[in-house]
Amino acid sequence: MSDIKAEAGENPGKTAHHARPPSGQTYVELALLVPLLLVMLAGLVEVGFVVFGYLNLLDLTREAARFASVRDFESATAGEASLDECANNTLDYYKDTACFFIDPELNPYVPISNTNYADVVVTVFTVSSSGSITSTNIIRHPDADGWSLYGDNWKKDCDGNTIRDEPFFTDEEIKENFISGAPNNRGYVLVEAYVCYDQMLHFPIISEVIPSPFRLHAYSMMPAPEAIPTPTDIASP
Repeated sequence: MSDIKAEAGENPGKTAHHARPPSGQTYVELALLVPLLLVMLAGLVEVGFVVFGYLNLLDLTREAARFASVRDFESATAGEASLDECANNTLDYYKDTACFFIDPELNPYVPISNTNYADVVVTVFTVSSSGSITSTNIIRHPDADGWSLYGDNWKKDCDGNTIRDEPFFTDEEIKENFISGAPNNRGYVLVEAYVCYDQMLHFPIISEVIPSPFRLHAYSMMPAPEAIPTPTDIASP
């Protein structure tokens, strides 16, 4: 009869298992894991900021190169670009190209200033060749170093130390990128942007591995018909 009186759902043949409270080992593992996860999360966020800045800088070089590629590079004056010159309607080739970087309406995300060793370099190439790479002649405008927004910041690192004395792309490197079968006479414009990126989070462990600030360099090159060399007429005797 005692079996009949057993309550429904009761199973006297099995021993009830009770949940055990977390042991000290669990808390130790959690304490070791959480800092690692925080470092990984901070690293991902910082990388996201870097990629965002670089892609914006790259887009600016593309827009500036596209603008410069269809304009006369000889319509230019000496001096540094300014926002006042960006507002007028007179073409000033190099300065107007730099406006894509210094005008906050065109560039709201990537700060470009002389104080943080940023720079913009615009170089026009006139290429003439008799058919072979060795016979290719390259003339740079307005001079061998190109036009620089802030003088020579492109030669420096983010601490102001001079680290280079020649353009980022040498003539030999330019020639290596020529496509076989292309016209012998060509014109190109190269727009480069140099920016010192300062970390957003300044997470201690990340800052020990990656310097802050560090240099970002983006560039775009496009054909420039105005720079194509034209034959010089020979006067008849």
